[in-house]
Amino acid sequence: MEEVSDQAIWLTIAVAVIVMLAMRIFGYLLPAHLVSKERVLRITALIPIVLLAALIAVQTMTTERQIVIDHRLAGLLAGAIALYLKRSFLTVMVVAGATGALFYNFL
Repeated sequence: MEEVSDQAIWLTIAVAVIVMLAMRIFGYLLPAHLVSKERVLRITALIPIVLLAALIAVQTMTTERQIVIDHRLAGLLAGAIALYLKRSFLTVMVVAGATGALFYNFL
């Protein structure tokens, strides 16, 4: 796998920030009939979900530019199962943390 330079990473982050800021500023200048279309509403509703999922994936399965599968993924999966079972937020956090800690200590 090819290593990505720090400069390329920061350039990508800077471009993403500028694009998001421009979208936010120009979004207020667009006519309402363009912004209220069904497709636009669906896409804008999904953007935060996609960004959060990407952040979780990067924080859970990478370390120093390498993809790793370790205790963090086990904790994430246990938390997802608790969420699927409609447990409270505190329960989800405790289950995820305890599972991650157990896998960390025993693997």
